[in-house]
Amino acid sequence: MSFWSFYFLGKVGLYYAGYLGFHWLLNLLLAVAVLWPVASPGVRRARLALALPLAVALLYYDSHLPPIARVLSQTHALAAFSPAYMMELLGRVFSWRVVAGIAVALMAYVLLSRRIRFGTFALLGIVSVPLLPALMAQAPPFPWTPPRQSMAVAAPASGAPTAAAPMHPDERMQAFYTGENQRRPSPEPSAPQAPFDLIVLHVCSLSWDDMEFVGLREHSLMARFDAVFTQFNTAASYSGPAALRLLRGNCGQGSHHSLYEGADPSCYFFPTLEQLGWRTRGLLNHDGKFDGFGQALESRGGLAGKFDSPEGAPIHMRGFDGSPIYADRDVLSRWWQARQQQGSQPVALYYNTVSLHDGNQVPGSKSRSSLDTYKPRLAQLLADFDRFLTELEATGRPVVVVLLPEHGAALRGDRFQISGMREIPNPRITLVPAALKVIGGGRKSSTGTVVVDKPVSYLDLNGLLASLMRDSPFSEAATPLSERVQQLKGTDFVAENDDVVMLRSSVNQYLMRNGKGAWLPYEP
Repeated sequence: MSFWSFYFLGKVGLYYAGYLGFHWLLNLLLAVAVLWPVASPGVRRARLALALPLAVALLYYDSHLPPIARVLSQTHALAAFSPAYMMELLGRVFSWRVVAGIAVALMAYVLLSRRIRFGTFALLGIVSVPLLPALMAQAPPFPWTPPRQSMAVAAPASGAPTAAAPMHPDERMQAFYTGENQRRPSPEPSAPQAPFDLIVLHVCSLSWDDMEFVGLREHSLMARFDAVFTQFNTAASYSGPAALRLLRGNCGQGSHHSLYEGADPSCYFFPTLEQLGWRTRGLLNHDGKFDGFGQALESRGGLAGKFDSPEGAPIHMRGFDGSPIYADRDVLSRWWQARQQQGSQPVALYYNTVSLHDGNQVPGSKSRSSLDTYKPRLAQLLADFDRFLTELEATGRPVVVVLLPEHGAALRGDRFQISGMREIPNPRITLVPAALKVIGGGRKSSTGTVVVDKPVSYLDLNGLLASLMRDSPFSEAATPLSERVQQLKGTDFVAENDDVVMLRSSVNQYLMRNGKGAWLPYEP
């Protein structure tokens, strides 16, 4: 008995259920080749030998898994995953409910295949994929919109491409990069009137959607900040590119590949601060070895020779590769205590934490699933930051703190990628809870949090920091923060990694392109 009809019917069913993509023409060609009657046993065996690997490759191509070339290029990183983490990832790929459904369908197929010509139904199912959308008069699909009103998509920001008529996505991308290539912070950074320390908290794996998913969207920490950005776009879904975008944030948003090319020295944020009188430092709560992260910060981010060691702080958990992850509160507190003994020269600190990274193992946890431990890990991190802000306030020293996640954890997942996968830089992953707080220096306590719904990115935030340098927030006549944020020009939504680009079109629809392929609506 041939199972080819079941192969195609199963794929069509999974496609309509949203679990699989479907390249109907390739499937139709394979179906015609394998379902066509052949009398010779030898020819049938040869056809089967050729068709089986093609069917497996086509199934992978139809799936929403990363391109095989991308997987092969990351073998060095995958080799560092612990066996337990690999099993966890496999458990996310294979839904046991779907597997059980396929098993039941297979039993029904075996029982009925002698009475029903399933080959005809298989061909009809394949052909239905392109025909049904044409026959059904459906309204145009709408993109995903964030769950909170405060995160609703705003009109395209100034500095972003606009036109009276909708632009083709390729034209929009080209106009975006042309405009961004010419942008610099406004105002330009300058030596501060009243020097202050600057602390940037760069958090791996935290987005607004993640906070919403685990029920911590309204955590009290966010209310302690003077400004919260609900539409900050990291433009990246992986740590390395996200860090380089932050560290080169004095220039407009370039393409992913431009991050690994030479750049104007003025684009580098921390070296610019050093020229203006700051002493710059770097600090991680991990060893920075995975995928050469720490080395990239030094060689490509302008922080060469600037890193302090976290060793000596308690080890809070272990990463997916078994490496130590130090407790955030202790690492930051130890650094701050040492900093207070270093004189009056202002210090700018880049701090990176991976406490929320997928695959982390928490000693004493009942569950070894990193998805199950995400909420308590997040609650701990937010509590650590909360206590650190209190410690900063107690000293009275003038400090500006910036909370800026690298990207989200992709906890929710969707039909294009499993939970924890970040190959597609969708807005659920790249829209993160960025925030800013001004502390000490005799400044009066803030009267409330300014919520900024405008789409912004690194250059806009650097422009706000430049404003704080030029017009000290610690003076009596300081411009209110609410007025400063109104001057931000904003940055339209474009996010990408090595293979996938996502943008928001002129009609506020999210579009995705994989490689050199066609632009498609992103409808999770």
